[in-house]
Amino acid sequence: MIEHPQARRRVQEERSQVAIEVLLVLYAVLATIVLIRTVLVLLDISDRIWVGSFIFGITSPITDVLAMMPGFTRELVGPLTMTEFTLLGLVVLFPLGLVATGGRR
Repeated sequence: MIEHPQARRRVQEERSQVAIEVLLVLYAVLATIVLIRTVLVLLDISDRIWVGSFIFGITSPITDVLAMMPGFTRELVGPLTMTEFTLLGLVVLFPLGLVATGGRR
């Protein structure tokens, strides 16, 4: 069957909407994990508590790599190191990047 251009456009818009919603849900989950990690570091909660063990375990692949870089383990503000500031920066900059690259309708 021959599809009308309007029907194809509507299907494409629905696919784009689903992709955007999935991306936002993934961002929300990752941002929540980063923010919880930051609060745990600020409150000096170790990985001996189940919450600390879970959150630090999830974020350890990223933070271990960042900790290998020179200067990333130095405490800048209280117990927060450059690693935590990098993760928080990514949480803030990702939505700004989406807004900056989004087209006008």
